[in-house]
Amino acid sequence: MIREPLAIALRDAKAPLILALDIGTSGLRGFVFDVLGNPIRSCIVARDAPLRTSPEGEATLDADERFRAFCEVIDEILERLGIRSVEIAAVAMSTFWHSLVGVDARGRATSRVLTWADTRSHQAAVVLRRELDPVLTHARTGCTIHASYWPAKLRYLAASAPGAFARTTRWLSLGEMVHQRLFGDATAGHGMASATGLYDQRRRAWDTPLVEHLGLIPSSLSPIDDAPRIGLRPAFARRWPALARVPWLPAIGDGACSNVGAGAVGSRTSAIFVGTSGALRVVYQGSDPPVIPGGWTYHLDADHLVAGGALSNGGNVIRWLGAHYPRLDPATLWTGQADSRGLTALPLLAGDRSPTWDDAARGAITGLSLATRPEDIARAMLEGVAYRVSRLWTVVSAALPEIETVVATGGTLLTQPWLMQLLADALGRPLVMSGTGEGSARGAAIIALARISAIKGLGAVRSPRGRVFRPHAAAHQRLAAGVERQRLLDEALAGLREGDARREATRT
Repeated sequence: MIREPLAIALRDAKAPLILALDIGTSGLRGFVFDVLGNPIRSCIVARDAPLRTSPEGEATLDADERFRAFCEVIDEILERLGIRSVEIAAVAMSTFWHSLVGVDARGRATSRVLTWADTRSHQAAVVLRRELDPVLTHARTGCTIHASYWPAKLRYLAASAPGAFARTTRWLSLGEMVHQRLFGDATAGHGMASATGLYDQRRRAWDTPLVEHLGLIPSSLSPIDDAPRIGLRPAFARRWPALARVPWLPAIGDGACSNVGAGAVGSRTSAIFVGTSGALRVVYQGSDPPVIPGGWTYHLDADHLVAGGALSNGGNVIRWLGAHYPRLDPATLWTGQADSRGLTALPLLAGDRSPTWDDAARGAITGLSLATRPEDIARAMLEGVAYRVSRLWTVVSAALPEIETVVATGGTLLTQPWLMQLLADALGRPLVMSGTGEGSARGAAIIALARISAIKGLGAVRSPRGRVFRPHAAAHQRLAAGVERQRLLDEALAGLREGDARREATRT
């Protein structure tokens, strides 16, 4: 687990305390934060679980296993807190956006938890893009019609598992499922609902045209409400008496929490995140959601917008390189002057989101020759990630031109200074390292402190910053040329896939 730079001893923690759970695609972390936003060192607990993947594009989690792990993390944290557990004033959850799980009338899971990375619904997305106006749908929902989002996933599940689909009485995010089991029912916070692709960003309600088009019963979606829940079911009240009557906030999107945790709040400050995946986000108070072609618009809550774009490939590419080229150290591959020997890579191992939103995209490398070395391939893949970040910056900054400061955060980025420099060179602008660690759980805790009026607003807690990485002009110029090469390769391969799809449609 990444080092938590603000961690303090239990004896130094200042009440009220916040229990914060961060449920990610690759792991679950539990923390306790004090009123100053400091995590208590002895109360950091982790339970990891790998995604189940398949060549067809599956990327899922076991709902029951993740709930058991959630409960075990709380058990361990409360034991470590001891008598100070009575100082917990609220419970907050940061969970990954776009998760989908079905439950039946008894609350039992009818599906595995589909994550954003599950691309099996890409053909369903193709069909939906023919049936609906993609531009108008994006303008209303803030979301592209894409395998990441609920409309395509629901259409896929209806076709691939009709029996389970018919037994499903409620479609939930993973965080909602946790609340349903703890309280007997669940609400969806505006932030979580807004990232489903089924939410009208201006009306701040489920999008009626899409819900009707998909044939969904309105009761199959949770009521949308940011209000905390109080009053655990008896079995959990007995298990955790210190939490029985404290407010539990609805799950909040991890991306929004990450910005808040890093102190990247306001229209002039963005956060660039690289963990398993990547994102560029701006969080600010407002009621006029922007439309970002090639990007997205969500909410943190009813009063705060989250605008930006997302990448499906980041730290997962680095881990893939480590698995296949174990003798190569990525830190030695990027010097700013190194050359990938004419190779151009599309590192789309998990498909693509911003800027193309191509469900069927896959990785590719051009320029291979007999002289190509393993380090050339690895360097080209790493630079390929930077090219995607650069293209994402172009998309977001065009729609949100007020951005002045870019704060770098995320488990992969904060532990890889060479990657920080690579991205600064690719963007051609300084990156400021977050001094608060991974940030999502901390952001959830700060949001909880604001909701219970323990602090005055999301910016009331100090969020330190670290080293500034400044771009090198020569490296930026070389990388800018690589961005253009990658764009041309991207478009050429997309054209080939479209041609294949038309020929397949003709045959069938």
